[in-house]
Amino acid sequence: MFLVFNKQKIISYLVAFSTVAILFGGASFFLPNTADTIQTSAKASKLLPIYSVGTEEKKISLTINCAWNADDIDRILDTLSKYKIKVTFFMVGEWVDKYPEAVKKIAEAGHEIGNHSDRSSTC
Repeated sequence: MFLVFNKQKIISYLVAFSTVAILFGGASFFLPNTADTIQTSAKASKLLPIYSVGTEEKKISLTINCAWNADDIDRILDTLSKYKIKVTFFMVGEWVDKYPEAVKKIAEAGHEIGNHSDRSSTC
């Protein structure tokens, strides 16, 4: 296979490439840096999640998903208590319905509870 370039084809490629370069350059120069700003509508004020926080402290956030069974909840809570660690348990709605006593134990131990989803076997 041979590639044939004539003067007209080369000029059209250069024009297309230049147009794209100018558009990207102009967009990056004139548009705000969206990584630093989040805009919401003026009518509704919306709380947005925090994805990262600048800090010099060495901290992490631990999460545990609860979706299958509750056989190891007591052992997990004992281990977390032993090392004075608090975590966030994300629970599936069906799991909460099936293991309400485990949910109470987790809450009483002072851990944060989050909603993972509300999957139902009837769906």
